[in-house]
Amino acid sequence: MEVHAHTHTARQKWTHYFWEFLMLFLAVSLGFYAENTRETILHKKEVKTQLNSMLSDLQSDITLFDSVTDRNSYGAKMADSLVELLHSDITNTTDIYFAARIVTANLGYYYTNSKSFDQLKTAGLLRYIKNKELLDSIGSYYASFQWLSNQIDLLRLKMDEVHKGNTRLFDGYVFQQMTMSIKIISNSGVGGQRTTISKPLVKPSLLSIDVKDINNVSLNYHYYATTIKFYIRNAIALQNRAKGLIEMIKKEYRFK
Repeated sequence: MEVHAHTHTARQKWTHYFWEFLMLFLAVSLGFYAENTRETILHKKEVKTQLNSMLSDLQSDITLFDSVTDRNSYGAKMADSLVELLHSDITNTTDIYFAARIVTANLGYYYTNSKSFDQLKTAGLLRYIKNKELLDSIGSYYASFQWLSNQIDLLRLKMDEVHKGNTRLFDGYVFQQMTMSIKIISNSGVGGQRTTISKPLVKPSLLSIDVKDINNVSLNYHYYATTIKFYIRNAIALQNRAKGLIEMIKKEYRFK
């Protein structure tokens, strides 16, 4: 009887330890699961907060694009006018000086307010955006600004060539007098801004009427105009993507 009682007690101890271990394991597992669930909920809440801020970022991008596009389009238009004047009416030096100086005063750059996207990326929160199409669209949109950055470098190169070529034809003192009354003109139609200056008060002379010098300046403005037009077209396409991205975010997260 004593042996039997001893065996029974050992079995009870074994099952007791087993249930203690099981309960402890379940408690730890449930605690881990609860903590993980809590963190996931917090992360998703933070994602929604940052995407709401991204809507403001995208809207500011759109507004900037309107302003810069209007300015660059004005510059491109004046570059085309200058090329035409140098080809067909070399005596119209007042308009030639005016167009040449307007172009160099109206170069604007596109950039993005990526604060919210950068915070999502740095915090590793992009993985909580479950809509793959939305996630891909966000990534593609902000990656596209690297291309715009490369275009900026090209535009600066083209503008540098314009500046150097202008020394062949234009009197720097005339340009100086023209820019004494420089103004920023708002275009209420598109929300853009242009830089404008006064035309020369007297008809200025060109420093050279040599065909090669005129052709050199004309080519510089032509290459600049074609480059900036390409820049503008791609920026407008990117602006439209920003508008579409706003609608996708609003729809996915039910923002108003």
